Amino acid sequence: MMEDISLHLLDVLENSAKAGAKTVCVDFTWARDDALQVRIADDGPGLPPEIAEDPTDPYRTTRTERPVGLGLSLLRRSAEESGGALRVQSEPGRGVTVIAEFHFGTVDARPLGDLPGVLAMSAVSWPGIDLRVSTRTTHEILDMTTVKSELAGIDPSHPAVRAFVEELLQGGLAELVTWAGQEFSMGD
Repeated sequence: MMEDISLHLLDVLENSAKAGAKTVCVDFTWARDDALQVRIADDGPGLPPEIAEDPTDPYRTTRTERPVGLGLSLLRRSAEESGGALRVQSEPGRGVTVIAEFHFGTVDARPLGDLPGVLAMSAVSWPGIDLRVSTRTTHEILDMTTVKSELAGIDPSHPAVRAFVEELLQGGLAELVTWAGQEFSMGD
């Protein structure tokens, strides 16, 4: 089981990177009640039809290292344990969209985790991907296409770039943290 939402997000982002996506958009939307929706959409090749049929089945996977892929099934479990749900939409050649809904009004809800750290690390670790992060209230927080164009030849994986990106994300996600009544945590 993954301990927090940021680790689930990292897993989905890694899947997008490995699949060859060029752009990944992450959007956080929350309601006045206790519902948080995390939407991750990529422009990769999409899932093969036999996997798209039930993408949370751990024995249907595109992985080549081993015959089991637990990421989406664990994400579904975390969402459902909180009273939420998971939807996965995919068409071959049109990317994958993962929509996870979590409810924070239950003891079984996972904490947010280190969302800014995970997103910043993902943004600079996979230079072939342009990560875009937005929320319903602050709109666009991060567009790595813009950041990369401003770097003037500086390697996006440089620690100062990662720190800058993480700082942007911390500010942009602050309202989400306040709403969730949590602080970003990097685990124990």
